[in-house]
Amino acid sequence: TNKLTKTIAKLQYQLVTTSETNGNMSEQSEMIKLDKKRKSLEEEAAAITEELTTSIDGKEPIGISTPLVDDEGYPRADIDVYKARHLRKRLNEIKFDHDLIMKKMEDQILKKPEEHKEEEIEARKKRSPKPKFDPKTGKWVVQNWDGTVAGVENGHLKSFDKIGDTSDVDMEENNDARGSDGHLNLPPFAKIDNVMNGSPAQEAGLKKDDLIVKFGTIDFSNNRNLRALGETVINSHSNGEGVMVHAIRVIDDEKKKVSLKLKPSEWSGKGLVGCTFSIHKM
Repeated sequence: TNKLTKTIAKLQYQLVTTSETNGNMSEQSEMIKLDKKRKSLEEEAAAITEELTTSIDGKEPIGISTPLVDDEGYPRADIDVYKARHLRKRLNEIKFDHDLIMKKMEDQILKKPEEHKEEEIEARKKRSPKPKFDPKTGKWVVQNWDGTVAGVENGHLKSFDKIGDTSDVDMEENNDARGSDGHLNLPPFAKIDNVMNGSPAQEAGLKKDDLIVKFGTIDFSNNRNLRALGETVINSHSNGEGVMVHAIRVIDDEKKKVSLKLKPSEWSGKGLVGCTFSIHKM
């Protein structure tokens, strides 16, 4: 009887662990699919944007938001109006789909604070401003729901409102100006709530209750309620590069500064880093 009981318990344990493993594998497969779809949409959007903003044979480009009728209200004769409408419609569809995919990916990586969900919903309801021309990249760009820039590399680190202003400086440039030890004087903006065994976060050396001061180029001034942190993880995984993480850790009742390199990747558990973050309130 004892032998039978042990056998049944062993089989039950195997069923549970197999179910958990299959669930994690399913989540990882979903993350890979989402990332591939994200890249595909970004490539298509870049191609459409280039076509809409490129001059051909000396003619004015179609434009992303320029009128498709002349001063008298007739369809413009210098462009293919049907093509223009089709491309603009597709660009809007891509932007909508891209926002949804990024949200799904970020939700798998981060523990999204409940208090910021209503803020996001309201922001998404607002009417988007017209596209702007970015003189730094020579491209037309549009605004994301959170005020950042879509259509250019590292747009999540830019403010749409500052495009074209003299104050429009990439965060990478600001961070370089701080020097290699610039993070030492920055306040923490995120806290690690837990770290899973065997995860990339554990391998990198991150620990529960670490206070994040700087995550790549992200700090207290530009994390956007941790959304930028999630985007950095996704981009780092996509590029195959690691992220430098600077944190504060309590060791023997003393606060110590630690720096380590995290390499987001697929593993047997959830997400790409295997730890959850929450906003650190000072």
